Amino acid sequence: MMNEDYTPYDLLDEYGLDDEYFGFHAAWVAGIDAREAARRMRADLDSAVECGIHDVYEQLGGLGERDGLILVGQAGAWVLIVQLRGWDCTRDQALSIASSGGGRAVAIGWNADGDEQLIYAVDGRILTYTDFSPRPRRGGADRHALDEYMEGLSFVDDIDAEETNIDTALTVIERITGRGIDQDWLESTHTGYVIPQGAW
Repeated sequence: MMNEDYTPYDLLDEYGLDDEYFGFHAAWVAGIDAREAARRMRADLDSAVECGIHDVYEQLGGLGERDGLILVGQAGAWVLIVQLRGWDCTRDQALSIASSGGGRAVAIGWNADGDEQLIYAVDGRILTYTDFSPRPRRGGADRHALDEYMEGLSFVDDIDAEETNIDTALTVIERITGRGIDQDWLESTHTGYVIPQGAW
């Protein structure tokens, strides 16, 4: 059993998901099934292979230098997309497409240069996006769309607070979706797909 000080970021770090250069990118989508979520991310559906976080690279070998790689699986009522190569699942266009037709999508991403972002889309529109700063730079059709999910939370203005701010953003996502990234999901079998170079 994990101790109470074990955070969502600790889990990502334990599974090697916060890459030193590429950072981390993931999206949650509601209103469609996992295969349709992959299609809307412009994955090659013929590349689908059942795998887990531990063997996804082995199962999807022979990737081109610029091909993307995603692992897609159900996470409660939402579909979770973890991108292991690339950042397609956090593109505004991808989230607009993923949430179109009355759905919802929320994504988180960051890289070695920072560039943290939390993006929320509903029915094909980017409602809001924000960085992880105490005075967030927000944009989108409704800059206050995340306010109810941010209640009691805040980002910290400290050079050493990156992990704390990531935990805050992941907590917001868990409040929206009802289930964030957890060990059960990371230890389960899902479906891996290639997003071919040039798909976006």
